[in-house]
Amino acid sequence: MRYAFPVLGSSQSGFSLIEMAIVLMILGIVGGMSLHLVSAQFHRTAHLKTRENQDYALTAIAAFVERHRRFPCPADPKSTGLEYGLEPKERKCPTVKAEGILPFRTLGISEAFAKDGFKRWMTYVIDSSLADRDNENYMDTVVGKQITLHNAQAQPVAVDHSSRLPNFVALLLISHGESGGGAFLGNGQSGRLRSPSPSSQKRENQDGNFVFIESPYTDDIIRWESRDHFLKHYVRWIN
Repeated sequence: MRYAFPVLGSSQSGFSLIEMAIVLMILGIVGGMSLHLVSAQFHRTAHLKTRENQDYALTAIAAFVERHRRFPCPADPKSTGLEYGLEPKERKCPTVKAEGILPFRTLGISEAFAKDGFKRWMTYVIDSSLADRDNENYMDTVVGKQITLHNAQAQPVAVDHSSRLPNFVALLLISHGESGGGAFLGNGQSGRLRSPSPSSQKRENQDGNFVFIESPYTDDIIRWESRDHFLKHYVRWIN
């Protein structure tokens, strides 16, 4: 009696090393694309959240101006305890060049709105003459001009000089972007986060000289308002 046995040959089904390499390469490409899409979506969401928080902060500042007839001074990012998130108690901002974090407790808003979509502190800059308690009810007569804001071409931003007194940049809210370079550490800590290789524009926005640059060449997200525009469009008692 004779038996027939199957013969194993080259036609046997299975994956060769080359085929497995191709499959792994394809999976790597698909995974890389997915990671890029997730990263892009995170950046877009964080950017939109930053803009929302900046809008919310401006509304809270406007409500403060309506009640007190002046702007709030920045809170000290190094403060802790009872002073945490509050503007200083002095009648004037402690320094002429008033810069710090948003005084969220003074404004009566959540700490989350003082941060950007990347969960870092936004820098709040104000022309201190607008926060002077001795100038209450006289904000429309303040000369100001403590803040200089340039565009990417190093030109001063346009403000309306047709009013009775020259208009000027009143305040800025600065998110230091995805890199976070320049953001205050806050929570009792001194100093700022550092970028490994910041651009000249980004360095300008964190060096404390009150000269700022609104530019696409930095990841900083700047929201600024002139005195006249803010008082006209945000503050109801001015209208």
